[in-house]
Amino acid sequence: MIFDRVLLGSLIVGVWAFIKLIEELLPDKALYYLPKPLALYAILVLVISMIIHTIWMALAQRRKGFFKTRFENSNELVPPLNYYPSVDIFVAIHNEEKVIATTIENLLNLNYPDFLIYLINDHSTDNTKEILDKYYSLFPEKVKVIHRLDGISTGKAGGLNYAFKHSNGELITVFDADAKVESDFLLKMVPYLDDETVAAVQSQKRISNSSTNYLTKLQENEYCLDNYFQCGKDTIGGNVELRGNGQIIKRSVLEEVDLWDEETLTDDLELSTRLTVNGWTIRFCLEAITLEQAPLNFKSLLLQRRRWAEGSLRRYLTNLSKIFGPSKNTSISQQFDTFVFLSQFAVPLWIFLDIISEIVRYLKDQETHLTSLMIISFVIWIITLVNLVLGIRMYRKYSWRTSFIRAFETNLYFLSVWPLILIMTFRKILFSRTRGKWHRTEHYSDLELEKV
Repeated sequence: MIFDRVLLGSLIVGVWAFIKLIEELLPDKALYYLPKPLALYAILVLVISMIIHTIWMALAQRRKGFFKTRFENSNELVPPLNYYPSVDIFVAIHNEEKVIATTIENLLNLNYPDFLIYLINDHSTDNTKEILDKYYSLFPEKVKVIHRLDGISTGKAGGLNYAFKHSNGELITVFDADAKVESDFLLKMVPYLDDETVAAVQSQKRISNSSTNYLTKLQENEYCLDNYFQCGKDTIGGNVELRGNGQIIKRSVLEEVDLWDEETLTDDLELSTRLTVNGWTIRFCLEAITLEQAPLNFKSLLLQRRRWAEGSLRRYLTNLSKIFGPSKNTSISQQFDTFVFLSQFAVPLWIFLDIISEIVRYLKDQETHLTSLMIISFVIWIITLVNLVLGIRMYRKYSWRTSFIRAFETNLYFLSVWPLILIMTFRKILFSRTRGKWHRTEHYSDLELEKV
């Protein structure tokens, strides 16, 4: 906790303050060749990196033909499957009586010769236990039930670790309680693990209730952006990440890295980084889709995304030296990918600090550079817009015009949500003595969603 606080403060506020100190100490002659504010150049470096990253991913995916519309022919991308390793499917469950029956029925329809479904009941207090026991009695050869009802819940990671010790499948698939997939999901995903250097594979994630309201529609567009980034990272050899839902991991690799971390807020992201720094590759399966429910209201959305942001930033703070240090196992592409990702946190805060500094200069009747900061902010907004257009075009198969309209309104949503999430995240890491808490996202039955 203290380490995260000190490191984050040093990396962002400390570096910014150091640049400001250099500005005051440099002689006027030096500032003639390198005019103030020097902090502006640091922001420009980050923004230029984001532009290069955007162009690199777009060109790489274009060469693969990923921007083809449904009216054009596309090549079959699924590698052939010569061997069917045993698959254990873990479903972490806590008070999911509204959706779990539908999820179990869906998973039982998987077209794969060797799989077992492990239903992990983590201290549920509703009718979840009765539902799970019913399916175990009906399908004992396909369904195993693990009830964790005593003691204190250790969260999703604790449930997964507990189930791992009671399973023996060669591959471990993880789903949330509201997941829905096609019957050929495993047939599409498993071939990606044939490569000995590949530890895990992540499917596309899409929103199952995108038509419920305007907020869920925006989240579907957001997921298109995430899938676009995941596919781009896979194409350029960057950091593909596990998303906690619709992922498969090799059992032997999980044992090598000591399973899931039960202390982290985001077990999937933390595991992704741990796999990467240990020299393993994570692939992204474009062909397989996992559907999940999105939060229906703004409060639930903020709680979910703030947890994602805090957990994501903390895992990088913990592994920063392993990613960029002299004994690193990461490639140049992975390091650059990490640098650009961290820029999404650093740039908004640096711009905010610079704006405060420029306002002080204005009040002192000194020259200001607020216009330059506003231009940089606009460029960042345009970078996000471009990525959104490409993501929506690629995963929703809309026309370029419709993709732009959807991207524009989603970018406005980002503009209102992301700064607030950053403020909450930085406040928690820098000034709180405790980590953020996990807040369960409420899931609804199909009938309830139709009535919303």
